[in-house]
Amino acid sequence: MDFTIRKICTKIITGAQSDVEEQANDFLSKLDLLNYVDVKVANSDNGTISVVIVYKEVRKLNHT
Repeated sequence: MDFTIRKICTKIITGAQSDVEEQANDFLSKLDLLNYVDVKVANSDNGTISVVIVYKEVRKLNHT
């Protein structure tokens, strides 16, 4: 019997804009486009930026 597990996950990246942009682009390039859900960007008063990437994780398990 096969089981499919679906889980909604988040990846939060915070820091200087150039660092966050590089890390977010790297993470998104490794993420399967079908599992991408949404991305939100927020600026804070002290010059840092936060990016929240929402994605789904799908795994198939075989149970014998």
